Amino acid sequence: MSGAAPEAVEGRRGRAWRGWVARLLTVLGVLFLVVSIAANFVERQALDTGNVEETARQLVDDREIRELVAANMTDQLFASVDVQAALEARLPEEQRGFAGALTGALRPVAERLALEILERPRLQELWVRAVGVAQGQIVRVLDDDARFLETDEGVVVLDLRPLLVELTNQLPVVPDLSERLPANAGIVTLFEAEQLETAQQATRLLRFVADWIWVLALAAWAGALYLARDRRIELRAVAAGFVVVGLLVLVARRLVGRYLVDELSATTSEESAVRNTWEILTRLLAESAWAAIALGAIALVGVWLVGPGARAATARGWLAPHLAKAQTAYGVAGALFLLLILWGPISYIERPLTILVLAVLAAVGVELLRRFVLREAAATPDTGPDAPPAVAGGG
Repeated sequence: MSGAAPEAVEGRRGRAWRGWVARLLTVLGVLFLVVSIAANFVERQALDTGNVEETARQLVDDREIRELVAANMTDQLFASVDVQAALEARLPEEQRGFAGALTGALRPVAERLALEILERPRLQELWVRAVGVAQGQIVRVLDDDARFLETDEGVVVLDLRPLLVELTNQLPVVPDLSERLPANAGIVTLFEAEQLETAQQATRLLRFVADWIWVLALAAWAGALYLARDRRIELRAVAAGFVVVGLLVLVARRLVGRYLVDELSATTSEESAVRNTWEILTRLLAESAWAAIALGAIALVGVWLVGPGARAATARGWLAPHLAKAQTAYGVAGALFLLLILWGPISYIERPLTILVLAVLAAVGVELLRRFVLREAAATPDTGPDAPPAVAGGG
């Protein structure tokens, strides 16, 4: 006995060491998950042309945002062109004193016309195409697919000049106002040449992190489950980590949005526009958060189902005859998975690689559950009323 005691103590120490290292790996994997969500959000929102155009379309579809853009268009028009001078040039000499009053009266008219322009499908598509073209130029430059910037003077720009020209052409009293627009009116500089090298390095790092950080997370969780003294408890910790990360991302999105609304809004109308803009720009971040919560919740249900509780045992007993038939178990799971993809509540899971990874994980989960439930059913004697009587003695 005296010789066995040190070995037992050493064994307990070894198990304790494995336990805290397993939990450390679990936490590390959860941190990698946070980085993955952030990196994938930035990559998809900024570097994916389809997402950028969809975001631009949602922005211009929003009434409050259109009103803010219309006001900004009007401000830029009156800042770029001396409307009063243009009116004085068209009025008879004895009426030129009214040019100032006419200019003031023309401003709300211009803002109303700008809003009407932004409500037209043709002009909305022009807005979306302009955003898509500018974003495409930026991505080609950042990915070093172009040896030089594709616009004059070494910059990438968002060209909204056609919208200003459309506005000036429809303004009453001064029909030739578009001819007075300066060359840079409606041009928004997005990217300058001196920023190129740093931006390209950041883009390469972002793409690498977004594409591969999830591998480190999976490796950390696999190591945690390998070392854990109780793998069910460690898997529960991983699943809970998914839920917590998703909730924290949603809370952070809400808090940052409130801060930006307070900082950038001067009026009630601007407050609504800024809030809606933030909601649209971060929709993919929210979808990623909900995807993490959904995966964590599903995993938590699975962990509960294989737990020692009486209700879990009852649920396993009900599932046993269905899981015994592989075609039924995989057929139902596959049908539910396909319905989820077709429904598409979260666009994040519509990516081919994501679908493949989730399909593999779902198949592994179904198989592990089948084996656990069937092994338990085989080890449990049938004590029902139709069970054959026990035979006394050995045999």
